[in-house]
Amino acid sequence: MELNHGKLMVIAQGKSLDWRVSLTVAAIPAIASVVAAVIAARSARRAKTSEIDAQHLRDLEARISEKKYDVYKPMINLLKDILNQRVMSEDEFKSLISEFSAWVTIFGSDQAVRAFHDFMQATYVTGTPPVILMKLYAEFVLAARRDMGYPDTMIGAKHFLGMRISDLYSHDQLAKVDMPLADLCRDVGWTPPWEQTPAT
Repeated sequence: MELNHGKLMVIAQGKSLDWRVSLTVAAIPAIASVVAAVIAARSARRAKTSEIDAQHLRDLEARISEKKYDVYKPMINLLKDILNQRVMSEDEFKSLISEFSAWVTIFGSDQAVRAFHDFMQATYVTGTPPVILMKLYAEFVLAARRDMGYPDTMIGAKHFLGMRISDLYSHDQLAKVDMPLADLCRDVGWTPPWEQTPAT
């Protein structure tokens, strides 16, 4: 009788163990589903946050691009008027330059700020060769073009200046406008003010 009782205990324990194993095996997919649902919910929240951040960035870029257009337009028009030899007062000219200088330092790319600096420095020097002024003017306009949405532009100074100067390719000096600035300066014997050493 004791033996039978012992056998019954072993059988009962085996059945109890089987029940636990079955429950554990059945619970694994449920736990995996819960974990997957939690991960999916977190991923969805991250994706939504990333989408909102990306939209915010696009909106910000659009506002900056619009502001850049507002900043560059008066200066590009002023330089166009100078090329067209429109008469303007010195006060009007200085006011436009001052206004543009203030805003380009905020909204302009480093390249555009440098190009405008170089152009203005060349205009302050008496006797700057016209080809240098044309080169620096073209470099500024091309820098503005890159800044306003064409960063990979492949056009050069001649493409831009050729729209306005009829003898660009036949003019002895202007035909060299696409040369690197350092080479062009050497060719015409002009030293940029930003490369001059101060007198001691």
